[in-house]
Amino acid sequence: MHPYDEDKPAGLARTIFELTKGMLGVDQENEYIIFVKNKPRKDPELPGRNWKLHILGGGSIFWLDRMRHAPRADIYIFNTPVMPLFWRPPKSIVIALDFAYWYLASRKPKDQFQRVITFLFHRFSLRKADAIVAISHATKEDTIKLFGISPKKISVVWCGFKKICAVPEKSVTLPEKFFFFAGILKLRKNVFNIVKAFHLFKKNHPDYHLVLAGNPARGAYHDAILNFIKQKGLEPNIHFVSHLNDGELSYVYRRAQALAFPTLIEGFGYPVLEAMDCGIPVITSNQSSLKEIGGEAALLVDPYNPEDIAGAMRAIVEKPGLRDSIIQKGKARASQFSWQKAARELLQLSMRLS
Repeated sequence: MHPYDEDKPAGLARTIFELTKGMLGVDQENEYIIFVKNKPRKDPELPGRNWKLHILGGGSIFWLDRMRHAPRADIYIFNTPVMPLFWRPPKSIVIALDFAYWYLASRKPKDQFQRVITFLFHRFSLRKADAIVAISHATKEDTIKLFGISPKKISVVWCGFKKICAVPEKSVTLPEKFFFFAGILKLRKNVFNIVKAFHLFKKNHPDYHLVLAGNPARGAYHDAILNFIKQKGLEPNIHFVSHLNDGELSYVYRRAQALAFPTLIEGFGYPVLEAMDCGIPVITSNQSSLKEIGGEAALLVDPYNPEDIAGAMRAIVEKPGLRDSIIQKGKARASQFSWQKAARELLQLSMRLS
């Protein structure tokens, strides 16, 4: 993954790229050095001329330590809680997104080993940093609880989101009435419980469908979902589509009955705000940052309870007044978030640190 070189950036890559783009868009006074491990295929499409790329070079887990011999900056912003092990920057900010690896790691020895190593790297970096930015209050609380960090050291800066429905539509073959999920098909995204919930919902609404968009993570979890769909005879009503580009997402969002996004843990949850901005209601989790981002503008459900998720689906279909109310609240909620706002807040923190 290269955050400045992805055709379809998502998650961490999108956060890194959009924050960088936002800061360069709001600040033409300071000079920026963008340190990368490997050279991107092409120059990133970033605004302004007050920035340059510096390739540190790959091939080592200690590649960040090469900053010691690189052009110096006054403040260093690290996009994940991983800092150089053997060199301390003059001033540093670490961005914390989420710690899903700690909560949802498999029991396999290899994964448990990786979990502990990642935790130790994160603890080292978070304690070493001069300041920490958490992208949600939920992430801030996790940072305090897991790593023993003082709350005074952590600032919350909400991310922005891309206005997908401002992108020209590109047609996708879709059923007439459907609920929509966007994200990789793996455990943390809670896809199995979404499918179980749809099975319960469909008993009284057989003309509805579920569209699942995202690249599947092959393995036992994916196979269990497919087996359940086959056993319950849901094949005609559940549709898997690959990762959608922005034009295709624009087309799908506008036509969905609602976004079903009750995932188990998210540092932020971009699809929630994308869907709200596009004018469809959102069903999301009452846990992690999703409760915080969705607030009263979404239907919050217990992500571990398929009946609760199904109940939200029924409410949206059977109560048009509620659906309209949620849509209006969602549009107002989405208007409170932007990458420019996030960039200004991060810039202000940087200036205070200097």
